[in-house]
Parts: sequence; C-alpha cells; structure tokens
Amino acid sequence: MNCVYVRNLRLGEGTPKVCIPLVGASDEALFEEIKALSSYPADLVEWRTDYMNDIFNEGRLTGLLPRLRKHLGNTPLIFTFRTTKEGGQRQASPQQYKTLAMEAIASGCIDLIDIELFSDPDSITELTALAKEKGVKTIFSSHDFYSTPSCGELLSRLRHMEKLGADIAKIAVMPRCPEDVLTLLTATVTARRQLTCPVVTMAMAGTGLISRVWGEIFGSCLTFGLAGQASAPGQIDARELKCVLDILPVSYTHLRAHET
Repeated sequence: MNCVYVRNLRLGEGTPKVCIPLVGASDEALFEEIKALSSYPADLVEWRTDYMNDIFNEGRLTGLLPRLRKHLGNTPLIFTFRTTKEGGQRQASPQQYKTLAMEAIASGCIDLIDIELFSDPDSITELTALAKEKGVKTIFSSHDFYSTPSCGELLSRLRHMEKLGADIAKIAVMPRCPEDVLTLLTATVTARRQLTCPVVTMAMAGTGLISRVWGEIFGSCLTFGLAGQASAPGQIDARELKCVLDILPVSYTHLRAHET
C-alpha cells in the first residue's frame, strides 16, 4: 500500500490519523468549532458543507474557504458535501454537487476532497482530473446507513474506487450484528493487502466502535472523532479516541511478542 502525503501527514502507515468534522450551520457556529479545536488532537479536519446554511448561494463557498484555511493554519482540510442518499443533511442536484466540488478544488484552500462513488460518472471524471491538476487528493467514498454489504461487494467497491483514480478509498456501513463488523474488518484487511491506495473503513453505531479504533491492525488509515456534534453514528470524543489509539498498538505488540 502506498502512502498519501498531505502537508505534514503520511496517510497509510502507523496509527490511524484522527479527523474531526466541522458541522456548524452558520458562520458563527463554524468558527466557534474551529476555535475549540485547540483543545483536541486533530490531525485533519473535515468540513461537512451539507450542514451549512445557504451553501449553494453564489459566493458563499468562495467567501468562507479562505477564512477557514487561515484559521486552520497547517492542519489538512477535507472538503465534503454528503448527499442525502449517502446519509447527508442536504439535497443536491448532480450539477449543484459538481459545481460546489469544483469551486472547492479550484480555491487552493483544501487538501483533500470527498467524492461519492455513486455520483454521476462524468462528474467523477471531471472532478478527479481537476483535483490532480490542482494537487488536491481525492477520497472516493461509499456510505450505507442501513446495512452491511457482503465482503465481496465491499471489496468490489474499494477496487472500483482505486480504478477510478482515488488517492484514498473509503467505506462506511451500518452493522446489524457483530458478524457485520467482522465482514467489514475482513474486507479492510484484504483491501490493505490487495490495493495500492490507502483505505478508510468504519462500521457505524456502537456495535462498530472497534472498527474506529483498531485501524492500525486491520488497515484503516483514518478515523473520525468528536469535538462537539457528531457527523455519523458511533463517533466518540476525539480526546478519548486518541488515548485508545495510543494504547491499543502497544498492547497488541506486547501480546504478539508473548505469543512468539
């Protein structure tokens, strides 16, 4: 698996990096969230623009992004508009989705962009090409808020993301039983061995918590933690998440040493 370099981060090796989502619906709420980040271990920040009021108004995005970039300094920024069909907060036509994403890529203010796998195929091609031209890394994503597809289907989606040119491939599922979490983890460790791009996977809700903290063992390079409001079921406080991430690999290495 190749690493993806984003500012001061290497995604795809070592402990999963902690990403904190920003979900403010107004300028005031958004920048209050940013102010609070100083007390949290944020390796990256994801701006969930589907939470933002009037985001489709002309000039709204291009007015906010430079301010956001200035406040975040050297912290990498993921730009995401999550559509309602993938569990997001706001509807968007294919044209609205593409236009917003292209503005974000062209702004020079973002480091990574989330592109939904089941978007319009022509839009995916255009967005991927523009991202490569502007030096923005792409996270291709697929979210299932109702179930967990089979291991074969999960691997098929991840392979398809890589084929389309994803720098990082991301899958999130909703487990209905412990076996569903095992299905996701099996797909994750298989993808780590077979794909060249890093992967991000998670099983949502409480049942899937283990998938958010054992990424280093199974192969997920990124995990999401809270600094306020959750952007998906099952996210926990980023400070608690970081503590667990620091402890688990040490414990795992210690156990393996005793086994051998």
